[in-house]
Amino acid sequence: MDHDTIVEDWRRNSKSHDDENYEFLRSLKFRDYGFDPDELAAELHERAFQIVDCTRCANCCKTLQIKITDADAQWIAEHLNMTPDAFAEAYLAMDENGERKFRQQPCPFLGEDDRCQIYGVRPTDCREYPFTDKEGFVFRTKGHANRALTCPAVFWMIEEMRKRSLIRTRRKRKRRT
Repeated sequence: MDHDTIVEDWRRNSKSHDDENYEFLRSLKFRDYGFDPDELAAELHERAFQIVDCTRCANCCKTLQIKITDADAQWIAEHLNMTPDAFAEAYLAMDENGERKFRQQPCPFLGEDDRCQIYGVRPTDCREYPFTDKEGFVFRTKGHANRALTCPAVFWMIEEMRKRSLIRTRRKRKRRT
């Protein structure tokens, strides 16, 4: 599997697999597939990001509303040689929840080459995205299902988890017969 194959599979199938992927992710909370979801997610996260080159995709930068913390605003403003107030005025807006987000989409710091122009000081949400390597994978099922529509790596991870669950389920059935 390579980057282009994963991205193409995501483009072709992420929407049509959405409901099935969501139901599978929910089932991880109460069904034993013979693997620890956190351990498998961590393993697949590492593999996915060895294959998928985020800088060749940048879909998250093009489509997501990223929360900007006070610390994020401070670091980015310093990097741009701006005051935090000037940075906020130029780039940020408040959303309906009172959180600061970038005023425009795609991200104003996404270059024409789909590379982040502030990568070293990118916001915390960008650094941690897509959150698939965090403990408690099964408690973020809705978020992971939504991110599978945005991120080819997350889609690939969920599809791989589903494949493994099917293999183990079939093995259990064979042992019973």
